Amino acid sequence: MKLNPTELDALAEIFNHGVGQAALALSELAGEEVHLSVPKIEELSKRVITEQLKSQGADRICAVRQGFSGVVNTEALLMFPVEQSLQLVQLMVGDDFPLEQLSEMEQESLAEIGNILLNSVVSSVADMLQIEFEGSLPHVELGEAADVLRSDNGLEDLILSLQINFSIASRHIQGYLVFLLDVASSEMLEKKIAAFIESMA
Repeated sequence: MKLNPTELDALAEIFNHGVGQAALALSELAGEEVHLSVPKIEELSKRVITEQLKSQGADRICAVRQGFSGVVNTEALLMFPVEQSLQLVQLMVGDDFPLEQLSEMEQESLAEIGNILLNSVVSSVADMLQIEFEGSLPHVELGEAADVLRSDNGLEDLILSLQINFSIASRHIQGYLVFLLDVASSEMLEKKIAAFIESMA
């Protein structure tokens, strides 16, 4: 899939709506306002995403993976450097829990955070592009970025990437939301985006 600037702008509008809904839901969960930045939408290779995560000091990352199926099949991955993912959990459950004591609840909390964000974004895509999705249960993975991205078929594959910044209290956490699409799903998504752009003309 290779999207032109107009198509990327349309996706940014769609994804931003979903991110806004996620911010409201996460604010309720955290008990204080959570700010999510306007997502930066790019088509990047798995290699570039891996290198960007490593530049943040992320030798190991924490990811929430959720599958969505329909006329477009995709796996959505919300990824953070491990230390930042623990901070995010701490933001949600309160500062009374030291980071080293979060291991028992972190996966459940991260799965809930990922579920809120992934479903908000995918629901926005479904509504605005008129696509029906069935979602699987989210699960949490730990490992090196290349392994989590399942790049055994090559690191040069382009994937759809959203860079999102989380801001709550005085802390800032940067995450990546990526979509892994097969060829047929990429072609269908392009058709749906083109129809959306035409409907807005």
